[in-house]
Amino acid sequence: MFNKTRNILNNKLLAASVLVTASGSAFAEGANETAITAAVDAGKSMVSLTTSGVIGIAALGFGLGMVVSWLRK
Repeated sequence: MFNKTRNILNNKLLAASVLVTASGSAFAEGANETAITAAVDAGKSMVSLTTSGVIGIAALGFGLGMVVSWLRK
């Protein structure tokens, strides 16, 4: 009898937590959408800037290496 009561209570708690979670995500969808979009755009621009910086530093290092190797000859 005790296990049956415990199962019913667990099922009711599970159902209540699912309802609270579902309603919370429904309220948060519109409010955070613009913030998420702005964060994604900022992340894309940072990746672009970082990529161009790494390529530039690699090209500079390669060019200096070539100049030094030509001067050693």
